[in-house]
Amino acid sequence: MVFAAIAAILVACGGGMQTSPSGYKYIKHTNATGEAATMGSYCYVNISVYQDDSLVNSTYQMGRTVPIMVPDLSKLPEDQKGVGKANPVADVLALMKVGDSITVDVPIDSLMRQNPSLANAKTLKYAITLADVQTKDEYDAERAKEQQEKQAAATVYQEQEKVIAEKLAVILKDYKSGANKANLKTTDSGLKYLVLEEGKGTQAASGKGVDVMYYGMLTNGQEFDNSFKRGQPFSFPLGQGQVIKGWDEGIALLKEGTKAVLFIPSALGYGEQGNAAIPANSELVFYVELLKVK
Repeated sequence: MVFAAIAAILVACGGGMQTSPSGYKYIKHTNATGEAATMGSYCYVNISVYQDDSLVNSTYQMGRTVPIMVPDLSKLPEDQKGVGKANPVADVLALMKVGDSITVDVPIDSLMRQNPSLANAKTLKYAITLADVQTKDEYDAERAKEQQEKQAAATVYQEQEKVIAEKLAVILKDYKSGANKANLKTTDSGLKYLVLEEGKGTQAASGKGVDVMYYGMLTNGQEFDNSFKRGQPFSFPLGQGQVIKGWDEGIALLKEGTKAVLFIPSALGYGEQGNAAIPANSELVFYVELLKVK
C-alpha cells in the first residue's frame, strides 16, 4: 500500500516543477507544518527510487528510515556541486518540514549508464518523505545509546554461537541417518526444511524485509559462515535475488519468530561454481532464526 501511494504521487507529478539549490528539478507534494530541516540537523527520511516509474528499491523494504545530515551547501567542495555531483536527497532537505514529500528528477549521465540496469533507462526519480528531524546533539546521543544496545545484543548472540553449532551438528547427523525424516518438509524445488520452533508473528513473503540470524554448514559438518560470530542479524529484502534461491524460498516459508533448519540443494545454492568457502555442487545446511518481518 505504501508503494502504491508513492506511485500515485509520481503519476500526479504534472506541474509545480521547481529547481533545487544544486539545479535538480523537483516537485513538492505537500505543505507540512512540522519541524523544519535546518543546516546541520539530521533528517530521518524514507526514500524510494523509481526507474521509468518502476520501483527499484526503497527504505520501506528495510523497515526503517535513513538519517541524512542537512549540508551547508555554500561550503561544499566544487566537485560536489551541481547536478550529477551534489547528493539529490541532501540537496532538497532544507526545503522540507516533517511530513513533507518531494520527488526529485535525477538526470542519468554517461557514467551512470555504465551500470547495465541504467543503460536504457529514460528516467530516474527519488521519492523522499521527511519523517523526523534531530539536532546534532540529539542524533549523537541516540547513536551512542543505539551502539551500546547493539553491543549488548552482539555479546548475547556471540555467546550462543557454540550452542547453535552443537545443536546444528546433531540435527545434521539425524538428517544424514534419516532419524528426522518424518518431520522434514520438502518443496517442489527440492528444498527441505525442518521447523524447530514455530513463530507466531508476521508471515514472511517476497518483497518484505527480514532480519535473520543464521549458522551455515556443509553436510560434512564444516561451518562456512554464521551471523552469531558477528553478533548481529543479516537484513535483506525477500524475493529480490540478493541472496541464494534457497534462502529466498526457504525464509518465505516462515513466520516471524520461527527457528528452523534449511537443507538447500546445490541448484538453489552456489551450484557448480561454488565460492571461496563452498565447494562446487554442495548441499548447504542453515540453522535460521527469523527475528523480524518488515
